[in-house]
Amino acid sequence: MNIIESAYLKAKKNSGDEAFTDEDVNSNRGFAAPESREAHELVSSRKQISKMKQEPPYTNAELADRRLIYAKMSDTILLNSYRNLRTKLLATSDSNNFLTLVTSVTPTGGSSLVAANLAATFAFDEGKTSLLIDANIHHPVLNKLLSVNVDKGLIDFLEAEDWDGGEIIYDTRIPRLRLIPSGLVRENSAEYFTSKKMKVFIEHLISRYPDRYPIIDAPSIAISADTRILVDLCDRVLLVVPYGQCTEEEVKRAAKAIGREKLAGIVLNQF
Repeated sequence: MNIIESAYLKAKKNSGDEAFTDEDVNSNRGFAAPESREAHELVSSRKQISKMKQEPPYTNAELADRRLIYAKMSDTILLNSYRNLRTKLLATSDSNNFLTLVTSVTPTGGSSLVAANLAATFAFDEGKTSLLIDANIHHPVLNKLLSVNVDKGLIDFLEAEDWDGGEIIYDTRIPRLRLIPSGLVRENSAEYFTSKKMKVFIEHLISRYPDRYPIIDAPSIAISADTRILVDLCDRVLLVVPYGQCTEEEVKRAAKAIGREKLAGIVLNQF
C-alpha cells in the first residue's frame, strides 16, 4: 500500500467509516470498472469533440513552465499518478460523468494546480472534455494559470437575469479543456452558491454533454463556508494535503467535514 493509499485509508476511517480496512484499499473496493460505450457512440463523440473551437495550444515547454502535465512529459511518475487518479474516479461513475470538487486542508495546499492538472488529464482522451470551474472567489488563479483573459465569470452569471451559461465558458490553450472563471469578487459569495440558479446551472453542465467532466477548484475547506456549500452540490471530493504543512488532526477535521460518501481520495502534494 503506497503513501497516498495509506493517507486515504486513515482519512476515510476518521470521516466515519470504521469498517474500512487495508484490504479494502488493496482490493479497490468501490472501484468497479465502468461499462463500455458502444463503438459508434464513441466515434460520434470524438467527431463532435474534434470540431470544438480551440486556441493555439501550449508548447510542452510552456506547459512545463506552468507546472501543467502533458502526455509526453519526462516525469512519468507524476503523469501516471494523475492518470491513476482519473482512472479511479471514472471507475466509480457507472459510465456517467460527474462533478468533482478539489479542495485543500490549508489555504496554501496547491489545490488549484491539482484541479488544473486533473482536468488536463481528463482532456488527454480525445473522446472526453473537461471543464474547470474556479470557485475560489477571493483568490482566483486559474485564469492566470491558463492565460485566459476574462471580463465576466461565475458570480456575474449568477447575478444576471438573462445570461446564457455559455457566455462564461472560455476556451483555453489545452485541447478539450474549458474554463469558467470566478468573475468579479463579491464579499458574500455563499448566497450565490446556495441559490437555485447555481444548482440548476451545475445540473445543466453535467447533463448537457455526457462526455464533459466538470471540476471545481474550491478554497480550503478548513476556512471557507463556500467550500462546505459546494461539497453538497458535487459528486466527489479530492482533498489535497500539503506534505509537512498540516497536522494529522487538521486532515481528520477536513475529511470529516467532507464526509465519507463524498471523499473520493487524498492527494499528497509537494513531497
